[in-house]
Parts: sequence; C-alpha cells; structure tokens
Amino acid sequence: MKQSAEPNEPHEDERSPHAPDPVPLPERAAEPTAEVEPLAEPVAEPVTQDEPVSEPAPIAQVEPVAEPVAEPEPVAEPAPVAEPEPVARTAPLPEVEPLVDDEAGVILEDGWDGANLVESTYGALTEGFEEREARLRESSSEAVGWAPYIAAVRAFREGRVAGDWESLARLLVAPGSLTSGDDVQIVETRDEDAAVRAAVQESLDAGQRALLLAPDQERAAELLRSMRDDVFALLIETRPAAPPAEPDGPTPRGEFGSNGTVEFRPLSFDDEGALDMTLPDLPNPAEPPREPEEWVRDAVVRPVAEAWRQSWETEARLLKRGLMWLEQWPRDAAALRAVQDENTRRRAELEAELAALTKEIEDAGAAEAAAEQGAVDAEAAAERLITVQDEAEAELAGPKAEAERRQAVADAAAADASDRTRDADAAQARCAELHARDTTAQAELQAARDLEASLTDELERAKEALPGVAAEAERLTAADADASGEGHAAYYRLVSAESALSAMKRKMTLGQRMHVASPPSGLSGMRAEVKARAREADEAARRAQEAKDAAEKAGRRHQELAAFVSDGGTRLAHAREAQERLGTELIWLASERESAAAAYQEQARLAAESVDKATQMSMEARVAQQAARAIEERVEAARVAREEALATAGRAKAAAEAAASHAVETRSALERRTAEAERELASRERDLETAVEAEARSRENVREICGADPVGDPELISTHQTRAMARIERLTAYLDGGAAADGAAEGLLRTADLVVGTPLGAGLTAAGEEFDTLIVADAGRLTDAELLVGAVRARRWILVGGAGPEEEDSPFARARAASLTWG
Repeated sequence: MKQSAEPNEPHEDERSPHAPDPVPLPERAAEPTAEVEPLAEPVAEPVTQDEPVSEPAPIAQVEPVAEPVAEPEPVAEPAPVAEPEPVARTAPLPEVEPLVDDEAGVILEDGWDGANLVESTYGALTEGFEEREARLRESSSEAVGWAPYIAAVRAFREGRVAGDWESLARLLVAPGSLTSGDDVQIVETRDEDAAVRAAVQESLDAGQRALLLAPDQERAAELLRSMRDDVFALLIETRPAAPPAEPDGPTPRGEFGSNGTVEFRPLSFDDEGALDMTLPDLPNPAEPPREPEEWVRDAVVRPVAEAWRQSWETEARLLKRGLMWLEQWPRDAAALRAVQDENTRRRAELEAELAALTKEIEDAGAAEAAAEQGAVDAEAAAERLITVQDEAEAELAGPKAEAERRQAVADAAAADASDRTRDADAAQARCAELHARDTTAQAELQAARDLEASLTDELERAKEALPGVAAEAERLTAADADASGEGHAAYYRLVSAESALSAMKRKMTLGQRMHVASPPSGLSGMRAEVKARAREADEAARRAQEAKDAAEKAGRRHQELAAFVSDGGTRLAHAREAQERLGTELIWLASERESAAAAYQEQARLAAESVDKATQMSMEARVAQQAARAIEERVEAARVAREEALATAGRAKAAAEAAASHAVETRSALERRTAEAERELASRERDLETAVEAEARSRENVREICGADPVGDPELISTHQTRAMARIERLTAYLDGGAAADGAAEGLLRTADLVVGTPLGAGLTAAGEEFDTLIVADAGRLTDAELLVGAVRARRWILVGGAGPEEEDSPFARARAASLTWG
C-alpha cells in the first residue's frame, strides 16, 4: 500500500483552539449547519460553513457550552500531554501477491481496473438507497433518511475523496491487493477501547484532526468518556436518541363513535337476500420505523471536556487585551501629536518672547536718545515763545478797549428792542383774546337759538299729550281700586272656607284623626274648596298688585308732563334773554378787535426798528471783539506753547531716564527668560521622548495584532476592532450560555481535534469537513455506506475490531479475510 502524504501544516481556519488567534476567523457563505449542544449551560454563536463535499444535510440548531468569562490576564501555555502506553498492536496489511477478483474476474495488478470495480459494486448500492429514500419521502416523513449515505457513496464513485482514492478503493473492493503503508491500518484486538485511544493519541501527537466513528450513539459516548480531558473533542448526537414506541394492543375493528364505543353500521343484504358478511376495508396500520434513518430527525454537536472552556477563555482574554492596545494606540498617537504641537507652539512662543525682549532693549536705547534730543529742542522753543507772548500783549490794549465800548452801545440798543418787542407781544395777545371771545359768543348765540326752537316744539307736544295722560291716570287709579276690592273679597272667602274646615276638624273623633275610622263625608269637599279659595285669593292679589303698579306709573308720567309744561315757559324766556345779551356783546367785540389790531401794527413796527438797530450795533461789537479775541488767542497760544515746551522738556528728560532704567531691567529679564526657556524646552523634550516611546510601544503592539502598520491604513483598527468584538461576543455567548444561532457547529468542527459520532450523525453535521485520520471503532459492525460517510472525508483510515459481533460482509470482515497475519 502506498505511503500516505506527509501531514499538512494546519490551515488558519483549522488551527487548534489551544493556540487562539486574537483576530476572529472570517465568515464564509452560509450552508446548512448542525446543532451544537453543551455539556452544561447552552450558548450559541453563528458560524458559517463551507460548501460540503456531499449532499446538503438537514439544518439543525447550535447549543454550545458556556461559563462566565474572566478578566484578561496572562495565560500559561498548556502542559504537554503524556503519551499513553499502547494497549493494542496495529499493523498494516502485509504485502501479497497479485490476486484475482472472483466476482469481477479482473486481475488486480499494475493498472488494475478499480474504477469499473467500484462502479459495478456501488452503483447498485446507490440505486437501492435512492429507492428507500424515495419511499421514505413518499410517506412525508421528517426523518433524515439515507441522503448522507447516498452522498458518501456518490462522492466515492466520483473520486471526490480527501485521501488516496486508490487505497480506499482497494480496501473496499479488493482488500487482498493492498500493500503495506500508513494510509490503511487494520487493528484486531480484544481491547478495542485501548486501541482506539492509542490511535487517537497518535493522531493528536502528530498534530492531526481525527474523526472517530462508532456503530451506535451509546458506543460513541462511551468511547469519548474514556478520552483525556484536555482533548478538544466534539460528540455528535442524533435526535431523537431512541425510536418511537410501538402502540400496545390490537387495532380495533371499526371506527370509534363520539362516546368511545365501536360504531355499528346497518346490516346489508346481497341480491339473493342473504346477509352480506363482508367487513369494510380498513387502512393498514403504519409500520413503526425500524432503522435510525427512518426516525432520526437531526443531529447536534456537543463540545466535550474542559479544554474548550479554557481555550475560549484564553482567546477572549487575548482578544480583550488586543482591544485594549487597539484603543490605547489612538490615545498615545493623539497624546504624541498633542505634545509635539504643544512643544512647537511653546517653542515659537518662547522664541517670540525672547525676540520681543531683545527688540524692547533696542527700542529703549533709541527712545532714550530721542528723549534727550527732544528735551534740548523743547527748552530752545520755550525761550523763543517768551518774546512772541510779550509782543502780542502790547498789541492787545487798543482793540480790547474799542470792543468794550461798542459792546456797551449794542447792549443799550438790545434793551430798547426788548421793551418794544414786549409791547408788541402784549398787543398781539389782546387781539387773540378778543378773537377767541368773539368765537365763543357766536357759538353761545347759536346754542341759545337752537334751545329756543327745541323748547318751543317740545312744549307744544307736551300740552297736546297732557289731557290724554291725565285721563289714563284716572282710569288706572279706578282699576286699582276695583282690583284691591276684589282681592279683599277673595281673602275673606278664603278665611271663611278655612274656618269651616277647622270647625269640621274639631268635630272629628280621635279615630278619624288617627286615620283609623272613616273621615266625615264633607271633609274632602271642604279641603278642595279651601284650595280653590286659596288659588282665587292669590290670583286676585296678583291682579291688584299689577293694577297698582300701572296706576303709579301713569301718575308719575302725568306729573312729569305737568312739570315740563310749567317750567318750559321760564326756560324759553331765559333763552331769548341770552340771545339779546350775546348780540350786544358781539357788536362791542367787533369794535374792540379793530382798535387792538391798529395798536398791534404800530407796536410791531417800532419793535422791528429797534431790533434792526440792536442787530447792527451787536454786529459792530462782535467784529471788534473778534479782532481783540484774535490777539488774545495769540497771547494765550504763545503762553500755552511756552508751558508745553517746558513740560515737554521735563517729560523728555524723565522718559530718557525711564528708558535707560527699562533697558537695564529688560536685559536682566532677557537673561532670566533665556535660562527659563532652556529649562522648559529641555523638560518638554523629555516629555516628547516619553510620548514617542509610548506611541512606538503601542503601535508595535497594534502592528503585531493587526499584521500591518496602523499609520498607513486608517481603517485598519476599526476593522480589526469590529472583527475582534464579534469574536468576543461569539466566545462570550459560548461561555455565558447565550441563545442558539445558526452556523456555530461549523466553527466548532473546524477547530476540534477529535470528532466522535455515528456515521449518520457525521454525515449530517460534518458534510463540509475533512480530517487527517478516520478511526472506526467496532469496525466489523459498519457497512460499506456507513464506512464511506467518514472515509471520503479522511486522508488515513484505521479500522479497529475483533472483540464483538460483526457484519458478515463488512469491509472490516473482508479485509481480515484477505489478510494472512493480524496483530
């Protein structure tokens, strides 16, 4: 048998979880996934799956194990695993002479016709499985059926095998033609468990992934319990674990009625009148499923042993530590930039400050020289201005006296103009007063005329209405007297009826009063009469009150009209007298207005002449004053200029002294600030070196985590953070027992070192996986199709058997029959 290829280096996606990658694995296109069921609390995380080699398997859920995640801390490397002692001897098939396949009649030598042998042998097997699958689907069963076996056999027939197809084909169709090698090992031993453990340990020591198949679920669980606890192992469990129970008792004949009794149908007779004893056709009861393929509905993948939990915790800690560095580097980079910017800014500020001090020293020297020269110039100007001031004071005497004389004349003329202006204003006020009185008198005269006309009209109408109003008042007074008499009469009738009722009640016996005996015959009629009299009295009182109110209102109206007629004549005489008085006053006002207007015109003329004279005198005085003021301004300007020159000389001397003192102080400050700046810049350089070291350290950590320099890729950190956080959430879900999610089984299968289950479970869950080694326990109990489910996915095949019962035509039995010696 041809030697197997050397073990491949572990792919990144197949890396063992005891060396976790700080970056989450990239997800792939989603395919049907299996369910992952934990040992303790369930947890879930979606993981996608590659395209499977075989037909798609039924979809299941994910339920991985969970436990709280610890804070990030250093994790020790796992201790080396001790190598178990071999408990069973495994030996490759011995080299044999070329054989002849009796069934196919083909000589198995170089260039053997293996493809035709495989096709002739397993083509019919595929058709048989497909027929059984079709019958199962016709019954609308939800069981998984024989699809995993069909896919495995078809993959084998088409040459889609992970290992050496020729070695696998020789094992199955011509085991006698196998030669010695490591691709196929046949182990016959009484201690199968020890042999299986040894084969598993050998695979793990070589850094390979193994698939361990057992004939049933109980045997798979038993083998897994015997493995070491530090192995990353998965147990594939099919569900349900047992077939459905068969119904007890015979099937009743006939249909049950509504009360749980057998329904009896009417008797029927044939054409000859004989009783028809034919029983109605009953449906055949469904046969209970007898094979797992007919009652298994799905499969779950369950992580086993503490290695998974330790691996997840370690990976989560490393990822969290990596996230801390990913968050730290931007802060260190920002701090470095801030220190650099601050150092640059501060250096510029210090240089500008020192340059300013140097410039200030130079300006102080120039200011001192300029101030000394200014003091000399100012003293010379002050001596020249003394002569100018004396000349201007001598020139001022004559113009000043003339300006005072002209001002006195202008003041006298202004006083006379003011007196005449007041007289003119008084005359104008008298004219305005007379005009206003004339307007008021005319308005009062018109009002008196309007009042006379109104009184005349109203008196005529009042005299006409007075007799009617008097007659109406007399009529209403008489009606009031009649209504009052009727009210008194109604009251007296009410009193009479009430008295009669009281007299009848006094005559009633005690029984009649207690309503025991019958009342007197006229009592109810008497009561009705009292009520009627009371209503009549109330109505009469109301009418009497209304008549009284109407009579009083008519009397008031009569009195008002009589009073208006009596007083109207007096008011009319007063209005006529007012008209005569106002007419006389208006004649007088017209004469007075003419006299006042003439007086106002004369006074206005005299006032205008006085104002013109005062204005002329004032202008002459102002001209004289302006001439004198110009000379005074020259005197004052000379005096002020002289004083300003003396003050300027003093200030210049003080400024020269201050500039000299300031130059000395500034030189001292420059020396002090230069030393301080040097110390500050040295301290800032040390801070910058610290920030550079911190940024370089964190950037190197980020480069190790991300595999690239974050400076060149701005999106690198955010992308890696997203992937790392997604991976942390997935691991936290595993450890904390979160909700199940599709796709987690693919991730667990990809990282497991050992997968244990039945052929049916492996076909359902590991459809897209490949393994380095297939280990078959109790190999004699597995058929060709069951063996192929795992064989097409492995590169090496180890068949262990010999201790228990086995199938007569199993691959293991055929291989053992073809072998000459066994270990």
